[in-house]
Amino acid sequence: MIKARMFSNSICSYPNRGNYGDNKYRGNCSGYVIKDFIESYLKDQNGLVADPSIGGGTSADVAASLGVRFKGTDLHQGFNLLTDDFSSFLGEKANLIWWHPAYWDMIQYSGSQWGNEPHKWDMSRMKLNEFVESLELAVMNIHDACEVKGHYGILMGNLRRNGDYYNLSSLVERIAPGKLVDEIIKVQHNCISDSRQYSGNIVRIAHEKLLVFRRDASHSLILLSNFHRKAVNMIATTWKAAVRRVLQGKPSMDLNQIYEAIEPFAQFRENVHWRAKVRQVLQDAKYFERLETGVYKLAL
Repeated sequence: MIKARMFSNSICSYPNRGNYGDNKYRGNCSGYVIKDFIESYLKDQNGLVADPSIGGGTSADVAASLGVRFKGTDLHQGFNLLTDDFSSFLGEKANLIWWHPAYWDMIQYSGSQWGNEPHKWDMSRMKLNEFVESLELAVMNIHDACEVKGHYGILMGNLRRNGDYYNLSSLVERIAPGKLVDEIIKVQHNCISDSRQYSGNIVRIAHEKLLVFRRDASHSLILLSNFHRKAVNMIATTWKAAVRRVLQGKPSMDLNQIYEAIEPFAQFRENVHWRAKVRQVLQDAKYFERLETGVYKLAL
């Protein structure tokens, strides 16, 4: 029987992982966060809870303890989230889906946690560009396996590599086609990195994010096309902000001066027609004032 909502606020902490799943399977999260997730978002007590990457079996044990319908699988069980359709595997739409993917290559699974050799489709064995594309594909697959008005939650952590910070949780938020309804910060405990010594003043990463999305309607590809169109529209705003920054504090600038100042940004945008884009942006009278032909200042 599902209890009342368990997440009382947007921060959760579980010092103990509980007696769920195989505690020797590296990367397993605490079963308590899955328990709270199910108790918070499973709206239909007869609805199906699903997990395409059960790992050491934590989600399966939690679902069994709660007495909810559950179906889970994993790459090590023969299901490939990158080539197989999750909805077809389930045989029905899920009311709630839990996914705890690899945090890129932080922990490598095939050939280590399971199997004798690295698996071609193991996301933890991929290069970063392959991982990002695979992440997007996997999230679309999960979204389409969820029933309308159902929810799916993705627990993702961030990592540092050679001094660079990789914000994987923000990447999930950007690519997921569902509507983000909650962001829950989960405090990390008992990490291997806790015992390591690092040179310099490094802020240790001590959290993960559980991003909860609702599927309102539409196939993931339709939603992604809408997101792409919005992203394209946002580029004009980005150009506008760049040109406004160039003109800040200047009494006026002519086009050649503006071109010279904006060129580094234009090279970053890789737009061969960037001068035309600058001239287009400057036509917005709300932000720019033309003093004479080819001379502009910021509108006050």
